[in-house]
Amino acid sequence: MSSSQLDNRVITHAVRESSEDDSTISVALLELKVKGYTIIDSGLSSEEIDRLRALVYQVYERQVRDVGGEHNLVAMNDANIARALAAYDDMFIDVACIQSVVHVCDSVLGPFYTLMSQNGIINIPSTNHYQFTWHRDLNYQHYVSSRPLAISALLCIDPFSAETGGTYVLEGSHREERFPSDSYVKANQKVVTALPGQVIVFDAMLYHRTGANTSLVNRIGINHIYTQPFFKQQYSFPYMLGPREDIVDSKVRSILGYGFEPAMDVTNWRKTKLAMKGIHIG
Repeated sequence: MSSSQLDNRVITHAVRESSEDDSTISVALLELKVKGYTIIDSGLSSEEIDRLRALVYQVYERQVRDVGGEHNLVAMNDANIARALAAYDDMFIDVACIQSVVHVCDSVLGPFYTLMSQNGIINIPSTNHYQFTWHRDLNYQHYVSSRPLAISALLCIDPFSAETGGTYVLEGSHREERFPSDSYVKANQKVVTALPGQVIVFDAMLYHRTGANTSLVNRIGINHIYTQPFFKQQYSFPYMLGPREDIVDSKVRSILGYGFEPAMDVTNWRKTKLAMKGIHIG
């Protein structure tokens, strides 16, 4: 049945409690809670999306050189991924702090969370990749929590369609400890599609995978994982970026992990706590 054939009347019976909030953010948060994922707009222009696409390739080419050639990335099963993008160009810092995504994270994770990882994923036609396998973004974990511990936000740079692979999800699997049976997966997997500039936001415990790209062009997505600060970053953005005193926005610094690095000793830990209150000592 097409969407145009759906009966969109909302008529209830014996319902005593319901939400009156039809705002975009309210609907998105409810979808995230119930289904495990939602789609929001990034607000980025087509020109910005084009610039990000070019930058992802530039970062990847640099990382290929740094590791001694793409054959080494293939050997470690890490080809076609540009990692830690924010450490290479400030535009990726802006992308990590897109207001619509920050609003969702604030609502779900609270005021303090960090960017655990930010990767550009290049899905090349007719190639295999470990992202094709079902996984959680918090790998190897088989437990559930009453509230999300981490949120993933996949910014679509190119169209995410059934032809380019989309993103396969198992709705509600963020609330189940074990991965379901093969029969269940085959009967219930769903392909999520999105346009360039849209963000697929999902609970990091939702089982998902990348689909095969059967089109004739590469497809790029930039994935972010935001976690509670007690999770260790996959790579230290404060270390890679340096002090960056020019980044003065406290929210941006918090997301990048400044102030949450492991302290070298007790005195440094206390200095960090004081600095968060605006008190600086020698």
